[in-house]
Amino acid sequence: MRRPASLVAAALLIMLAACGSESANAAEVVRAAPAKTAAAGSAKVAMSLAISTGGLDGTLTGEGVVDLKNGRGALTIDLGSLGGSLATGTVETVLDSDGIFVKLPRVAPAAKPWIKLDLKALAGQAGVNTGSLGQLQSADPSQALEFLKGAADDMKKVGSEKVRGADTTHYRGALDLQKAAAGAPALNTVVSALGAATVPTDVWIDGEGRMRKMILTVPSGKAEFEMYDFGTPVDVEEPLPSQVTDLATLFSGGLPKK
Repeated sequence: MRRPASLVAAALLIMLAACGSESANAAEVVRAAPAKTAAAGSAKVAMSLAISTGGLDGTLTGEGVVDLKNGRGALTIDLGSLGGSLATGTVETVLDSDGIFVKLPRVAPAAKPWIKLDLKALAGQAGVNTGSLGQLQSADPSQALEFLKGAADDMKKVGSEKVRGADTTHYRGALDLQKAAAGAPALNTVVSALGAATVPTDVWIDGEGRMRKMILTVPSGKAEFEMYDFGTPVDVEEPLPSQVTDLATLFSGGLPKK
C-alpha cells in the first residue's frame, strides 16, 4: 500500500503536469490564431492606440476593413490631439504589402495628397522627428495579428467571454515580438516603434480559432485591435504613384509648423 505522503506527491505531480499542459495548449492556440484568422479572408477592424511618450500624449482610433489574404486594407483614423500640425479630425489610410499610405492634404501638395510611410528612410535625416506618424506604423491590424506567433509558453486561459456578441476564450500572457518578427522581417520596424521586445498581452479567440480582440501593453502606451464580420467585401487600391508625395522630401526641413 502506498504511503499517504507518496500519494500526495503523485497527486501534486499530476496537477503540475496538467497545469503545464494547459499553458502549452493555450500558447499553441494563440500561435495558430494568425493563420486561422487569415483563412477567413477578410474582416472589419476597429483599433485604438493610447500613447504617452516623448512629448506625445493622446489616443488615436480607427475603423475599416482588411484583406487578410493579400495584406491590404483601408482605415479611417482619428488622430485626435496627436495630429498636431499634420492633420485635424480623421485621415484616410491605405495598408498595402508595399507600405502604409496616409492622406495628408494639409501638408502635402493638393495634386499629391498621399504620403507613403517609410520611416526607415527618414531615420538617416538629421533633425527630423515624424511624431505621431511613427505611431501609425504600429497601427496596422494585419501586422499586430502576426505578433501572436510569438506567444510565450506562459500563456494562460483566463475564461470565456463575449466580444461583439461572439463567444470567445480570453487568454493572457507575453508575446515575444522578436520571435514573431523572425518569421516576418517586415515586423522589425514595428517592434522598434513599440519600444519593447516582449509585451504583456490579452487576446480573445473564437471557436474557430480566429482572433477577435487583442490588447498589447507597451512602454509607450496601449494598443487594442478588434476583428469582426469576417468575410466582408474589401475593395482597396494603392494610391497611384502620381498621387504620392515622397516622405523624405516633404520633411526635409522637419515637421511643418502649426
